[in-house]
Amino acid sequence: MPYIIVHCWYPDHLADQVAKKYLELMEKYQSDESLVKTLVPVAVTATKNGIEAMTVEEVEKQKLGDALEQEVRFMTEYRKIEGFHYEIRIWSNLEEGMQNLGLG
Repeated sequence: MPYIIVHCWYPDHLADQVAKKYLELMEKYQSDESLVKTLVPVAVTATKNGIEAMTVEEVEKQKLGDALEQEVRFMTEYRKIEGFHYEIRIWSNLEEGMQNLGLG
């Protein structure tokens, strides 16, 4: 099953604003456990460039499109916070990667 990994970063002076937005969005968008299995709800670290956070969700291939749509709707809510950046990437697990190489 593929993973949806969301990575975001922002200056540390935005931490309060981002945290408030996150809490607001958690109420607005309830996680749909029929689409994804959350492996890492939120992991956060401070760097010399500010704050970085990430989430990791596992999703069945046939539900990938719907799960990705859900993630995009959630993340675009941050668009008005200047200095907040994110990327959403789809990763394969090891078994899928090996199959892609003809080794699985």
